Amino acid sequence: MKTYVPAVGTILVFILLAHLAAPGEYRWTQHTMSQLAAQGYGQAWIMRVGFILFGLLVQAAGAGRMRANRAGWFRELPIMLYGLAILLAGVFSADPFIAGEPFSEAEARLHSIFATLAGVCISAAVLLYVLTESPPTRRWMHIVALILLTLISGLF
Repeated sequence: MKTYVPAVGTILVFILLAHLAAPGEYRWTQHTMSQLAAQGYGQAWIMRVGFILFGLLVQAAGAGRMRANRAGWFRELPIMLYGLAILLAGVFSADPFIAGEPFSEAEARLHSIFATLAGVCISAAVLLYVLTESPPTRRWMHIVALILLTLISGLF
């Protein structure tokens, strides 16, 4: 999984930058990261760029891992679909967190669809790793990741 470290580092930097630039109306305890890239918000480009770069880096890492391990391609495919879904969630923005801002409901719906698809894809990828990891002792790491992923997603 080391190949995904640049993607994770990149998204963490952009999350931090987007939070630092967020206006007083934004509350990280009440709003989502997607809303840092919301329609009608002047600094949304920061989080949008973060989502798009993260998606591209996940795609590149997944492609490299597929080339390196052709037999394990099926485990990387949902991760690459996750990257594509995050990238598209960055292209289409969420509804605004600032009251009264006009926005496109269709764009917000597309953002929501891609964000949900990303969650399904990353969950499917972790599940595939649980079922196929060798040696079996490493499966526990993926089981814990799947449980945490499910719990954290449930909070949203």
